[in-house]
Amino acid sequence: MKEKNYGLKNNENVIFFPGMVNKLINDGIAFAEENNYVKAAGCFDEAKRYVELDDTILSVYILTLLETKRQQEAKEICENLMKKKSPMFEQIVELYLTILLDLKDYSEVDVVLNKLLVDKSFSKERKKNFIQLKELSGKLAMEQVNKLHMDNSVSPNIDLEKFRIDVFTKLHLEEQEQLLQNSFFQDVTKAIPDIIKIAESKKVYPAVQSLALLVLGAIGETTEVMIEKFGFKEKINPVTPPAPNAVDRIENINLYVHKFLEKTPSKIEMTVGLVHSHAYALFPFDWVGYSDETVAEGYINFVDTLLGLENGQPNELYELIKLVDDSTAIIDND
Repeated sequence: MKEKNYGLKNNENVIFFPGMVNKLINDGIAFAEENNYVKAAGCFDEAKRYVELDDTILSVYILTLLETKRQQEAKEICENLMKKKSPMFEQIVELYLTILLDLKDYSEVDVVLNKLLVDKSFSKERKKNFIQLKELSGKLAMEQVNKLHMDNSVSPNIDLEKFRIDVFTKLHLEEQEQLLQNSFFQDVTKAIPDIIKIAESKKVYPAVQSLALLVLGAIGETTEVMIEKFGFKEKINPVTPPAPNAVDRIENINLYVHKFLEKTPSKIEMTVGLVHSHAYALFPFDWVGYSDETVAEGYINFVDTLLGLENGQPNELYELIKLVDDSTAIIDND
């Protein structure tokens, strides 16, 4: 990066040494390139006391703040750059979306993406990525709400009529999931035929099919259920589903995700969330033929694509990940 001379702020009682600020900035960039974000952030922290950092340096500074869990500071800098319509607007927006996802501020993600989708400066291809990111954010938000609801509520008596497939498919997705979650703690043996129909239905969200199958397994139901989704079709005994399946592999895949993203932890939660969501959507099936390590790499690449950091590679694993993501999104919007 070409060295730049910075105009000094009015700092009284401070003695400046020749080249001090440029050295701090250059050291910060060098540390960032080595993924030593703590030292890089320290250099930029010191430099900004004396000068107004330009947009290019600020984009590196934002990254160091993000990777050192100083998201709120990074968020404020991004917001200021977006207000003044920085020449690096697209890059700043991508960093800002990463920060919002890291903070689980899914409502703000939705607001920002809605604005970007009508912004003529972005290509149609980029807007397709924005739509996918919007859908992923929506799913993560729904999981967050469902978890909070489960943690803070006592399971009520279940209305068995709601399991009838014609009634069940008219329920909101959140209510479908809640009904099946409560089934683990209630006597729903009379609803077993209806739960089998739910598991076999193509009209419900894939993860709901999976949840229905898990309920049947917990009850001890051994009747084979025909499960069809994502190009897979098989009769499954709920008590003894195929092993290993996608859900069985979540922990090992996530270990690789943490390993690969050790130096860029800001993407871990988003990637792990996607693995978790897709695993339950795929259950009782699997990322057949791909090792845990390869699957982890595939999801990291897919998240990078959503964030505009690279283009998705047209291999079979990428297509499967995209199929699961697209299919769940289509059902979400029904």
